[in-house]
Amino acid sequence: YTFLAFGWGGKAKHWQRFEELSLVLAGLATPLVFSVHTTVSFDFATSVIKGWHSTIYPPYFVAGAIFSGFAMVQTLLLITRKVLNFENYITMAHIESMNKIIILTGSIVGVAYGTEFFIAWYGGNPYEVFAFKNRAFGPYAWAYWTMISCNVISPQLFWFKKIRRSIPMMFVLSIFINIGMWFERF
Repeated sequence: YTFLAFGWGGKAKHWQRFEELSLVLAGLATPLVFSVHTTVSFDFATSVIKGWHSTIYPPYFVAGAIFSGFAMVQTLLLITRKVLNFENYITMAHIESMNKIIILTGSIVGVAYGTEFFIAWYGGNPYEVFAFKNRAFGPYAWAYWTMISCNVISPQLFWFKKIRRSIPMMFVLSIFINIGMWFERF
């Protein structure tokens, strides 16, 4: 047993334990992320502040977290891949799969933005309608349209395989998404 624990067999056992622990941590982290984001969004959804009491927030917050998280990871991954010479380990297939998830979650976020406006209009509450019109056409319209451009329009460029497989374009678009998500919080 000592030979297996510290010799050549120990490396295989160590790797097996690492993989098992990774699965356990991923299994624990996933419900944690969902519960935290839905709890925070429920806080907003049940408030009395105009424009914040919508049932769209739980899935919108989770999709936004996945969207911004993938964009940030991709930004750091592309840098790490180049600096540490990990091209053989982090392949184009991995990065292209990430881009497809960014397309999906970016589209969900875009639908959520549109749904917010629809709910304000359909609800007929003049204060809520004003709040959303003011966001798009008021004094901070530049920030709103920057957010829309970065979070809704720029990820749609990943539909094109040439862009989805271009490292410089991926890096620029991931930076745009990070900027857009910052403007969403702004």
